[in-house]
Amino acid sequence: APPAALDSSPVRMLARIGSNAARCALRPTMVAARSAPAAMQRRGMAEEPKAAGGAIPAKLTLNLLAPHAAIFSKKLVDQVIVPGADGMFGILPGHVPTISELRPGTVEVTIATGEVEKYFVSSGFAFAHADSTLDVCAIECVKFEDLDPALVSSGKKEAEDELSRATDEVEKAKAQIAVEVYTAMTESLAAAK
Repeated sequence: APPAALDSSPVRMLARIGSNAARCALRPTMVAARSAPAAMQRRGMAEEPKAAGGAIPAKLTLNLLAPHAAIFSKKLVDQVIVPGADGMFGILPGHVPTISELRPGTVEVTIATGEVEKYFVSSGFAFAHADSTLDVCAIECVKFEDLDPALVSSGKKEAEDELSRATDEVEKAKAQIAVEVYTAMTESLAAAK
């Protein structure tokens, strides 16, 4: 077990609580599928835009990554909308280079006109590069249809109960993060209807 000082850092606590909340809302069939180890990915530098003359590419290159898997790797898409810390924002080909912290919410990927996939992320970062590549690195990333609304509802209730029972600041912070993640899941599911 890690030393208590390392284990209690706010970043690790946020990652652990957000991941646990997202995992607890998964349908049972997804839990089994996600427990298999993911293949190691080779790291590399972003490539230069392929278009001649420095023109903006027609598509955005998306890498949607979570610790357990690469959901998309070099997938060509039209647009991605992410839940930034300061609100939702869209990224198109040619977007200005940006780094944004992600809050719990929906990542909406428009692969082509009329073809949209939605994912729930617990937190993470989005990196828009000058070459029209977008890296979305999430602590936990779950496809919408894999979320079970009943488990989300019961998880939210349990997190709210834990928050009301918390006596010290660490317990309160952990419970508050779980409530925020479950609340975002609930809102995302309601908006998708």
